[in-house]
Amino acid sequence: LKPAQAFDRRCGDDKGLASCLCGSGWHLEAMGFAQIIESKAPEKYRQYYLQYTQLKDLVKELAQGDKAHVRSRLQSADFMEIGVQPIGRFQGMLRVELQKVNQFACVKHEALFLGLRRLCDDCRGLGKKLQELAPGQSAAQELKNMEDAIQACSDELVHLDQYVRLNYVGFQRITQKFDRCLGISGSALFVAGLHTEPFCNVRFDDILVLQGLAWMRWNAAQNASAANAGGVWKPPESFVRQSSKYWVRPEQVVLLKTRIMKHLPYLIFGFSEQDQEKLLEPFALLDLDYAAREAQSSMSAYAGTLEESQLLSSVYFDSKDARSYIERIRREEGARLVRFRWYGENNLEPELDVYVERKIHREGFGGGQSAKERAEMKQKDMLSFMSGTFDIDDFFRRMKSEGKEKPHKVDNMNQIAQEVSNLIQDYKMQPIIRTSYYRCAFQRSDDNKVRVSLDTQLSFLNEFREAGHKDGPWCHIGTDQLTKDDVYRFPFAILEIKLQNVPEPPQWLKQTLADIEAIQVHKFSKFQHAMAFLHPEKVPILPHWHQDFKEWHDKRDRLYKSRKERKTAPNSTLSCVLSSQSSLDGMDVPQVGAAVEHPRGEGHVLKDMKSLDPKGVFANERTLLHYAEKGMYVGALAVMLLHQPGRMHKVVGGILSLSTGVFYVWALYFYYVRLDFMVGRQKIGKDKLLRLDWVSGPVVVGALIMLVLAISLAEAVAKGARWLEH
Repeated sequence: LKPAQAFDRRCGDDKGLASCLCGSGWHLEAMGFAQIIESKAPEKYRQYYLQYTQLKDLVKELAQGDKAHVRSRLQSADFMEIGVQPIGRFQGMLRVELQKVNQFACVKHEALFLGLRRLCDDCRGLGKKLQELAPGQSAAQELKNMEDAIQACSDELVHLDQYVRLNYVGFQRITQKFDRCLGISGSALFVAGLHTEPFCNVRFDDILVLQGLAWMRWNAAQNASAANAGGVWKPPESFVRQSSKYWVRPEQVVLLKTRIMKHLPYLIFGFSEQDQEKLLEPFALLDLDYAAREAQSSMSAYAGTLEESQLLSSVYFDSKDARSYIERIRREEGARLVRFRWYGENNLEPELDVYVERKIHREGFGGGQSAKERAEMKQKDMLSFMSGTFDIDDFFRRMKSEGKEKPHKVDNMNQIAQEVSNLIQDYKMQPIIRTSYYRCAFQRSDDNKVRVSLDTQLSFLNEFREAGHKDGPWCHIGTDQLTKDDVYRFPFAILEIKLQNVPEPPQWLKQTLADIEAIQVHKFSKFQHAMAFLHPEKVPILPHWHQDFKEWHDKRDRLYKSRKERKTAPNSTLSCVLSSQSSLDGMDVPQVGAAVEHPRGEGHVLKDMKSLDPKGVFANERTLLHYAEKGMYVGALAVMLLHQPGRMHKVVGGILSLSTGVFYVWALYFYYVRLDFMVGRQKIGKDKLLRLDWVSGPVVVGALIMLVLAISLAEAVAKGARWLEH
């Protein structure tokens, strides 16, 4: 649950780690890995990348050469002449490449760190400089020059992230090819050791925070005032917001962060802007000690105190029959969800703050708003709180007497804690799922209108105990033994946009979502996903996105099995082994099906469930009935004319009967078309061009009614003429 390496925090540690490469323009099934490096690496930096092609040529040369020295296990005599052994030649070249990659990554990180520090200093005095410009000097040009400088650093930061990802996967792939071609086994040990290498432990936290500081000061100068108070943000006890969630591919995460921080500052829980500015102190540079090479010292050399993403864990509660899950996935009015949340690591410290939260669902068509409310408690009280023996009133009475919180806030927390305790006892709830991930947030510390959060390296853990949680600890701890089936790793990063009293996201955010090809997922829930895959026997209804992941898991399992069989096949050819393409390429994330373009044309796609809005469905049925009523007028006249004597009456009656039948088929067809639109939400939007009604419908109905009136009038005139003749 707790990642140990900086690279893992950005990339994840799933099988293959080729997930670092998939995404827009990174599909390896379309081209070889060497071509990916050639196309993605900037010309000025290409020489500093792993020389993948040369290493592959060496592997081919060694595999086609004398195989007398090649043994699956090295003998003592081999170490006397390791330099001339195939493994020695390969390792020598590999060490040179590894040293080059380490050096470039560290030097570039240091250059970015120092460059961003200088830009932060320049931006600090930019506002005053703009006010003191001499006549003829342009303030807009000064701002543009500074914006270009910060944007250039952003581009270099994104490239550094790409550099680490590409080279990591390159080292992994070439060592695997060497093992397969020469029949030895050492790539797993080498790849495991990459996590201690400097290039995999570059501290992106520092330069991302500095990047955010530079943009914050630039925006302050542009607005001619530092409107943001720079205080420490504290989460309110109640959240009422309009929320939307998106899946983001891992390789787009750093690009996404650099785009957001240009407009919204980092919101680091428990840290103010002044805390972030400690990175500008002269001694902050001492953290950039790249000389340490041993594993532990290397890791500690890059360990800073300020991280742009914080570890966040939540334990969700439910009954054995998954009552809460069923109510939530059915979206029943008033459905409640209980979870306990904490920030940072949890080593069972008694005084650790644990937030007892209750989420309640309200349907929008009823005028209600879903809300999340929380109460702050201590970890030492969790077990007694879960068992119903904890004195809640006394706890909050003491909190109120200490005066640390406002009295009305303490009363609200007391009410929430009482409600959660009753839910746990009445529904016989117990911990069932834990979610753990790193979250970074972007928001003004003095404004809750727009909040953007990004969750990476998301893991789900099974917390269920058949006998319940009668004894401590109340949740899993780091020393507990877990099976493979107890842990599930989610492949996407999750972007969440929360709006308060704002109708829609700002335009720059819409453009960013389009550029990173984000997938908006209607009503995505971490809790529902974890239950569907860790407790499938308990859930009768599955989330609407479940099928995509089920097919993805099944296909990956088949491909892994197939690849393993090919490895042991005696007729595997050298060219097949050396191919840069892999059957698993492009399988790092599920292929999302049934996704449509966003109804308002915002660039990204929308993955939605087959849901029906009752108001829309009933309105669609009323429209059908109204059309059917108008058709009855035409049908009644047609029947009357068919029963009248005379050839002309029967011809006109037949034409009207045929028109009535066509009209009814047309009305029924468009009823189902509208219903399909509402089920898929393909036409849901505020844009007047995205209408559910048919503009020509009233014209058709009006024309039929006019035809009926014209025929009726003609018949009346004819009867009057005949009457006058007689």
